[in-house]
Amino acid sequence: MLKIGITGNFGVGKTTVAAMFKAHGVKVIDADELAHALMKQDRVCQQAIRKSFGDHLIGKQGVDRATLAKIVFNDPKALKTLEGILHPHIRKMITDQIKRSASRIVAVDAAILIEAGWDKLVDRIIVVKAKRDVQIKRAMARTGLSRSDVLKRIHRQMPLKEKIKFAAYVIDNSGTPASTKKHVERIFRSLKQTPIQQEQVS
Repeated sequence: MLKIGITGNFGVGKTTVAAMFKAHGVKVIDADELAHALMKQDRVCQQAIRKSFGDHLIGKQGVDRATLAKIVFNDPKALKTLEGILHPHIRKMITDQIKRSASRIVAVDAAILIEAGWDKLVDRIIVVKAKRDVQIKRAMARTGLSRSDVLKRIHRQMPLKEKIKFAAYVIDNSGTPASTKKHVERIFRSLKQTPIQQEQVS
């Protein structure tokens, strides 16, 4: 099995790139989906969030993620607290899914792959980038957030130029979907030719 990480900052389109790899048969593990599942269903995480952030954040549908996001993206200490609650659970879920997968190539799609230390779980890292104006416009259109809120989230993440230092491949997603798709196809062909090593995931 070859394990790859797909990362990039808010609004660059890394999940679009992950979907393109998925279309080639790559097993994609979405860290955001795992976090959402924890906040919706996991009682241990919900209770920890209740204790740290208040009863008002927990309802019938689990954690009120929109309200929680407003808190943590305006308070670095609160963000660290939330990460301390969620990240160990997400790491375990990622490793469990990797171990259960029968796919030759497995991808972990995570904006904070490097910041959270999950880069240690993969063999190759793909960093998705985009021009800053494109990044901001995409994030605003997708989330409905204001420009200032989008910039707050971007500034909470490791700069792209730092992430690129960890990359085996870099995909510029500033252009058309067709050009990005061609780049993904070239990388996928390269990955298919990569020798597979027997490794333990922990």
